[in-house]
Formats: sequence, structure tokens, C-alpha cells
Amino acid sequence: MVEPSGWRFNSSAYKRFVHDLDLADDQVLLEYIYIGDDGETMACKCRKVDKCPESIDDVPMWNFAANFPVEDRFLKPIALYKDPFRRGPHRLVLCEVLANDWTPAYRNFRAGCVETMGCPQVESQVPWFGLEQEYTMLDGHGLPVGWPNRYMPEPPLPTHHDAVGMHVTFGRDLYEAHLFACMYAGVNISGGNAEACAGQWEFQVGPSVGVKACDDLWMGRYLLHRLSEEFNMAVTFKPKPVTSSYYANGGHTNFSTLAMREEGGLDVIKECLPRLENTHTQFLPLCDAKGGEDNQGRLTGSYCQAPKDFSWGIEDRDAAIRISRQVEHEGKGFLEDRRPASNFDPYLVTSALVQVIILKVDTLRNPYNEPRIPKLAIDPEIKANKKKGNQSS
Repeated sequence: MVEPSGWRFNSSAYKRFVHDLDLADDQVLLEYIYIGDDGETMACKCRKVDKCPESIDDVPMWNFAANFPVEDRFLKPIALYKDPFRRGPHRLVLCEVLANDWTPAYRNFRAGCVETMGCPQVESQVPWFGLEQEYTMLDGHGLPVGWPNRYMPEPPLPTHHDAVGMHVTFGRDLYEAHLFACMYAGVNISGGNAEACAGQWEFQVGPSVGVKACDDLWMGRYLLHRLSEEFNMAVTFKPKPVTSSYYANGGHTNFSTLAMREEGGLDVIKECLPRLENTHTQFLPLCDAKGGEDNQGRLTGSYCQAPKDFSWGIEDRDAAIRISRQVEHEGKGFLEDRRPASNFDPYLVTSALVQVIILKVDTLRNPYNEPRIPKLAIDPEIKANKKKGNQSS
């Protein structure tokens, strides 16, 4: 882990030179934001344009160099947000990463999600998603904020869930700033709360139709990382930030179809449970960025964590699938899939749920098992021959 330093974000200087300087109308900055090859890391780069884009169609494609040896990548703009940091006409641009042959790059799962959500059978069911993102704030030493200087045994039961007060709640300033930054940016954020342990929080996006909730979740993650620079706290989406701890971070996914939201919807929800059970072992490897490895320590079936084996229940937070008591009472609504870990890729998980529940597939593709095929900017053989020629001359 990187050792802590004495560096601090200079808020007063940032205000003087970013917020207080007047710029001409033709001076607009676009921050291109994209997901890294590991499926977790986020990156960004800035470009100046001469006017504020009115829609995503007004944002030009861009490119960047990835890895060593270098691979050319293209940045395809897919969602536009207001910039809560620079403000004014400046914008944040969420991008899809394409390889040098214009196909989806490694770990680009959005393209497949768009294809799934675009099926007529899926569109007719108007799938809604509400995505819950649990995360942990860390200090400069990598400890969850609010924890003692040395790791100590934890109390047997959570004491921080929805907590209020200086002895039980830590990091509210960053949490609140994130909520407001999301609202300003245009993320469809629906709320948040303190979670089970000190330094652990959650925000939720949606309900939104199809891929929109996934785009908003990734932008919400970016905003948290970017804000952490100013609050001098790191943010991690690791499912088990402290391996010896009982607590973990999840990425619970709330899902409903049009039929589930109408009268008799509870019966529709229960009808899909056997399909979820039949594909359970295929679904688990899709639930975290390491192909299921990160989620293993979290799937305990206790302390409100999903189990390794499939189960469902009314208001059972230790089950794989939870049906809320309100849904049972009203006879319609949604199901909560509690299997995904906090570092899940929402494009992959939501697409899988739609395939199982609406399209009724029996086999799920696991892209984490597929080999990575580099698409280099310069063919190694050509480069070697060129080098050999230079040496002979």
C-alpha cells in the first residue's frame, strides 16, 4: 500500500483559480471518464472544446494509450453530466472503451448490456433497476475512518447502521458532499445511509430503466473517488476491506419488470425464483471484478450477507434473494438480489438478471474466464523487424 504523505488538496487556491476566474464562452472543459482494464479502476483526461455540448452526440470521440506494450483505445462518449467541480458550462463525459479495431475493449461490458436491454422482449417489460453501492472510507494508513489506530476486536453486532453522533458516525462530510455532487451532476441518486461499521457508507441510484442505472452507478463511483482527493480520505469498493472483520461491502441489485409492478406481481416474482436458483452457480462468478474471488469471504449467510448456496425469503437479509415485507403486503413490486459484491460491474450483473428472468436463458457467459487478447498499436513482428533494420544500417 502507498505510504501516507503530507499532501493536502488546496481548496482555497482551487477556488481562486477554478471558480473565481472568468472565462470566455468558447472555453469549455470536458472530463472524459472511463473504466480501466481491471474492471474497477477509473481514469479520466481533460479536453477543451469551444462550446458546451447540448447532448452526448455533440461530444467528439477521443483516444488514449493503454498498457505496455501500448494498445490504442478509443473513448466513445455515452453519457453526459454536469461538472460539480469546475461548474459552469463544463461537463463530465462517461465513456465506453473500444479497442483499436472499434470492438469493445477488455472489460467493456456495457456493449453487451445495451444489446440485452435492446431486445424487444426486454424493452416491452420496461426493466427497472435500483443499485445499492456500499463502500468504505479509509484514512491515510488504509484504516477505515473511525477505527482505532490498531485493528481491534469488533463488537458482536453492528452499531453504526443509520447511526448519528460523533462517536459512531465518521465521514459524513464526504458522504453528504457526494449526495449533493451527484444531484448537481444529474445522477439519479435516490438516497444513502451510514452502514454497519465505522467508516462504511452506502448510496443508491435508480430506479432507472435498463442501462441508465449502470451509467449512473459508475459516475457515482467516479464522483466519490474525485471527492476523496479533496477530503483527504480514500474510498474503496472492496467487498472485504478488512479480511478479519465480519462486515463486508455489497452491491445489492433491486430489479423489477412491468409485470412485477402490476397487480399479481408477487406471483411473477416467485415464478422467476427457480430460474435464479438454476443459474446461481453461474451467476456468482459475475458478482465481483475478480470473477467471484473477491466475493468468497463475503458470502457467509450471516450479518446481512448473502450465502454461497441459493436461498430466498421474505425480509431475509441473509438470503440470496430478498423480497421485502412491503412487497409481500402490497402483492407486487421488486426483488432484491443480495449476491453481488460492492465491486461488481453493474452492466454485467443487470444484463445477467435480464437474461435469466426475462429471456429465460439457462447458460450465462462468464467473460472473466475468457483470455485477454492484447490488440497492440504496433505489431510486435513489424516493430522487431524495424529495430533489426535500424541496427544493420
